[in-house]
Amino acid sequence: MSFDGEPLPDSMTLKPDRLRWLLIFLICAGFVAIAIWLGPGDPVLFYGAGGFFLLCALIAAPLMIGVGSSLTLDREGFTCRTLFRTFRRDWKDCSDFYSVTTGIRRHVGFSTPQDEAAHPNLAAANRAMIGASGMLPDNYGLDADELAELMNAYRARAGC
Repeated sequence: MSFDGEPLPDSMTLKPDRLRWLLIFLICAGFVAIAIWLGPGDPVLFYGAGGFFLLCALIAAPLMIGVGSSLTLDREGFTCRTLFRTFRRDWKDCSDFYSVTTGIRRHVGFSTPQDEAAHPNLAAANRAMIGASGMLPDNYGLDADELAELMNAYRARAGC
């Protein structure tokens, strides 16, 4: 996704990859079905594993239909909404955005003074593990490098 020469829209809302969340939902539902099929003969397996994967399926369901999460980019900053939390950061308070690796997945990392001040120990641990004090929870259907490029274009337009 390149916006070279094209004006950026005033506001843009990105949603998570629905196909990925559909796959996660189906896998979790499959494990719940297996737990039900095995029955309550082994309570740890039935209630523990069945309950865990049921909870995972319930979390994946709104993300699968596109209502549980979003990333909104605008002229002043960005708003990241997840199932349980919403946070906003202004472009002027953010570092450059760049790709970071966590396990086998790549995400977009960044740093802000407000995150550093609010949670200094967590920020230091995050910097040691991934090289940034903050990270977006999803790539919203884009590659991490593409999303970082898009966010840096919005940040540059804001004069940062």
